[in-house]
Amino acid sequence: MENEYFDSDIDLQHDLASQPCWNSLRFEQCRFEGLDLSQGQWRFCVFDECEFINCDFSLLRLNNSQLHSAVFSNCKLLGIDWTQADWQSNLGNPPKFKGCLLNSGSFFALSLGAAHFIDCKIQDVDFTQASLMKASFRGSELTHTRFHQSDLTRTDFSQAHGYQIDVTQNRIEKARFSRMEALGLLASLGIELVD
Repeated sequence: MENEYFDSDIDLQHDLASQPCWNSLRFEQCRFEGLDLSQGQWRFCVFDECEFINCDFSLLRLNNSQLHSAVFSNCKLLGIDWTQADWQSNLGNPPKFKGCLLNSGSFFALSLGAAHFIDCKIQDVDFTQASLMKASFRGSELTHTRFHQSDLTRTDFSQAHGYQIDVTQNRIEKARFSRMEALGLLASLGIELVD
């Protein structure tokens, strides 16, 4: 399918559900539910104010697709290289991820200010050189996730856990951390804590 426009819900009964590759499709205010497009491709697709619920998009290739104000809820998003999407043309809000599994992905050097990663499992993900000013990782697990030369100004890490952020290699002014988890920030300074 190519050069088509959609503005209705897309579920397992829809013709697109069985198509592994979508080319130049435009979706406005669509709700995608229960789809399994793992190892699929989106080529030059545009998603305006779309919501994705309980979908498996693991290893999806984004090939210059645009995600304007996208919301992902309870989705499996393993191994996605988010840098392949077209973020320069983004006219909407940054993406929101709620209760998603985002392991082994890359957001390398992306500008995702005010993006939301709420109650997500984000293990072994690369945020190196990413601009995440005013983003939220509230309640998320961030084991082995890399923040290096990242802008985390005013980013909310409250109730997040498992992160290791080198305060000498990232901007963290006015970022929010839960008190006990924030003790881990001292590791990068070579400080030993004793009782």
